Amino acid sequence: MSDKQNKPGFFSAFDSSDGTVAQKSDNAIIRWTDWALRIGIGGYERETRRRLFLVNMSGYIAAISSISFAINFAFYDMVALNWLIIGNLVSAFITSTVSYWHRFNSILGPLIMAATVSLTLFFFVSELGRDSGIQLNYIGGAAIAFIIFGLNHLRLVVAFSVTSMIFHLATYYLYPTGRVQWAIDDGFMNQLYFMSAISIILILGVIVWYAFRVAADAEARSERLLMNIFPEKIANQLRQYPDEPIADRFDEATILFADIVGFTAMSQKMAAEELVFLLNDIFSRFDAVGAKLGTEKIKTIGDAYMAVSGAPEPVEDHSERILKLAIGMIEEITKVSEQRKIVLDVRIGIASGPITAGVIGKAKFAYDVWAPTVNFASRLESHGKAGRIQVSQEVYRALKDKFRFEPAPKQNFKGMGTLRSWFFVA
Repeated sequence: MSDKQNKPGFFSAFDSSDGTVAQKSDNAIIRWTDWALRIGIGGYERETRRRLFLVNMSGYIAAISSISFAINFAFYDMVALNWLIIGNLVSAFITSTVSYWHRFNSILGPLIMAATVSLTLFFFVSELGRDSGIQLNYIGGAAIAFIIFGLNHLRLVVAFSVTSMIFHLATYYLYPTGRVQWAIDDGFMNQLYFMSAISIILILGVIVWYAFRVAADAEARSERLLMNIFPEKIANQLRQYPDEPIADRFDEATILFADIVGFTAMSQKMAAEELVFLLNDIFSRFDAVGAKLGTEKIKTIGDAYMAVSGAPEPVEDHSERILKLAIGMIEEITKVSEQRKIVLDVRIGIASGPITAGVIGKAKFAYDVWAPTVNFASRLESHGKAGRIQVSQEVYRALKDKFRFEPAPKQNFKGMGTLRSWFFVA
């Protein structure tokens, strides 16, 4: 197909009234660029893939730069500068195909690119002289080395950095004038110097930006992880005062314990992956209900789920929030049962009262709560009935005007004696 036939399709993007064609064109360019940058990086671990992604990007940028120099030289004097044109084209070919070498190992490609760039720069300075400023590109060698080799190969980083410094000094002192400098006027030589200076400044700028971006991404991931593990208030305290113990007493809070009935027996018949996937689905649904109500999940132990309201942030309606969480949990477990065609149920116990909350340990530490209230909620769950919510006398008193309850048979709770409890009535 001729260029003339292709052009209308390209320019039609600017004629589209709704931008649909333009968006498709942009998406195609993005997809193609992403594909090109990811050539050869599959199969490596995450950090290596990111480094090789940058190696590919650096190779393409180097190739584009070499081609632009080759074109510039060709227009200026193709005969006198023929070796410079050939050298730039060879360098462009090698650096643009650096992704091919990733299939052998993660270092060969960067080594080939580093060697190619170092040697071709040396050759260019020998042809044009130090007034061309091409030796300035060696200054970025140390920074570039960290990008293409990574922190896991510090010897290569140091070797490339030292080599760049030696080459920079050598070219400066060995080639005050170049072999073909006679064929180039001062204006073109100044242009080469400016191009070299600007290119190295841009490259160093991109590297510094990338370093800050990686640091910011790492901090953001750590922040998200911290927020997923701890309540926001506790996460902020840990960040600001990492060595100080965290312990708070709350005079009023409500605790929930839930257990999936019959799950232990069911798990013996399920594959490990299927079991984990099912639990993840169930608990993720519970988490979503809790997030809407503003309750705080404390932990999961096997197929048991524990949550609190009223800590670490006190709230007046803590009992109501936890009861609504329990109602939502029963609704979600019913949905899972219907969708998966399996029999699942949940038994829930809820108790209100004073608690102590804090962070325990220095390694794999966690936010937890303690008190007789916590023990009572656990007992209410274990002495409860499948598909029902058993609550303490305190919860009943707080919510009896808003929800329906019926008295549960009096039971002797281990370590607590005979206490009154109630079942929620839907």
